[in-house]
Amino acid sequence: GLPAIFGDTPEVKLLTSGAGLLILLMYFPGGLVQILYSARDTLFRWLDRRAPAAVPRDRPAALDSSTRVAAVDRPVPVDGAAALRVEGVSVRFGANRAVDDVSLAIAPRQIVGLMGANGAGKTTLMNALGGFVPCEGRVWLGDHELSALAPAARARLGLGRAFQNAELFGDLTVRETVQVALERTHRTSLVGTLVGWPGAAQVERRQRAEADELIAFLGLGRYADALIGNLSTGTRRIAELACLLALDAPVLCLDEPTAGVAQKETEAFGPLLQEIRSQFGITMLVIEHDMPLILGISDRVYCMEAGAIIAAGTPDEVRNDPAVIASYLGTDKRAIQRSGTLAT
Repeated sequence: GLPAIFGDTPEVKLLTSGAGLLILLMYFPGGLVQILYSARDTLFRWLDRRAPAAVPRDRPAALDSSTRVAAVDRPVPVDGAAALRVEGVSVRFGANRAVDDVSLAIAPRQIVGLMGANGAGKTTLMNALGGFVPCEGRVWLGDHELSALAPAARARLGLGRAFQNAELFGDLTVRETVQVALERTHRTSLVGTLVGWPGAAQVERRQRAEADELIAFLGLGRYADALIGNLSTGTRRIAELACLLALDAPVLCLDEPTAGVAQKETEAFGPLLQEIRSQFGITMLVIEHDMPLILGISDRVYCMEAGAIIAAGTPDEVRNDPAVIASYLGTDKRAIQRSGTLAT
């Protein structure tokens, strides 16, 4: 459009030639309008420096391996009440009863393991808790009944869910991905962001500060500016945990968090979940096939077979339960001995 506006002058011919386009791409990759954007950004940065500093909400300060803080303020139910309660939940797919009258309760700040062989109904039960499949029975999150609510409404009340495959934004960095999750508590204005309004920039600074704190807490500092799509499976799992923490969900349902993760990363995952529980006061329901891991981190364990609970109790009780041994470990004594508690 330049020749039509400015005429067929030598300068316009230069700009529209191959050499001119190459120069523009090198020095102004955003096009000629980038000059206007740069002037706008300079003005708003000056205004931003004059604005009051953002005060982040109550979260742990930037943490490293030698620094830990007490649990932050979260909407955890009072002692004695179940953080998550399931009463008589059943799920049918045609004639197949995938989950059969399951009831369980998780106390606040507990890590509860859900184990069983493939096809036992563990993921279907977790989908029912999250509202992703229709079910019979009742589900309670603290004092809130979730049975008739959609997944988004359950999430707003504080039920976090991680799936077997971490569905994150591959084209975003770890920091940007966590900032997206922080939109739940620090919502930005579309119009304000488009025009670069100082108020929107202040919210984004607050998001960035909180994202950096969570990233530091989970030991992801070196990956903060790495694209999610370039991370290993284990690192993506930890980035997914950072997003769940950013959502301020007091109860997390984790479906095989170590699936596809290398053994070395798996061994570090258990202590990480315990540290999250300790620092944030979060309640967790964890599906896991790695028996030493789940027995090592859980306060209580439920074992499922054919859609029903066949055993419940402490890790030692479940490990030595004859029904669990027959269903999950078989009758080989060597397999039972290999299922010892994970060192933490």
